[in-house]
Amino acid sequence: MADEHLSEDEISRRLPVWCALSDAFLDTELDERDYRHMAEVIRAQGFTAAEAEAMFRTEVAPAFAENLWSVAGQWAGWSEQTVQERVLENRNRAFAGWTNRLMLGKFLDEEWARIAAHLTA
Repeated sequence: MADEHLSEDEISRRLPVWCALSDAFLDTELDERDYRHMAEVIRAQGFTAAEAEAMFRTEVAPAFAENLWSVAGQWAGWSEQTVQERVLENRNRAFAGWTNRLMLGKFLDEEWARIAAHLTA
């Protein structure tokens, strides 16, 4: 998936999922309703759990993880345009993915488990 070029249709299909999953990187505490919403968006767009997890780890995390390290991180969310731009800018950056896995592995595992629990519910 790392080198794959996305068509406009595929970007449009992924964008709602990217937006929903980007909430995991807000400077706020999420609740069950938030995780349920993420799962609903993933299902509505027709992605499998494995596809959504790959998007979470390799597309969304590299674009938004830096917000977790910010002293005054974003808490209100990002516009669709911002989400699209950031994901597309970061999705092929191997260094960003490697850094996230190294620094955020446990966080990503825990957040994905919370989301995935609602995909099977």
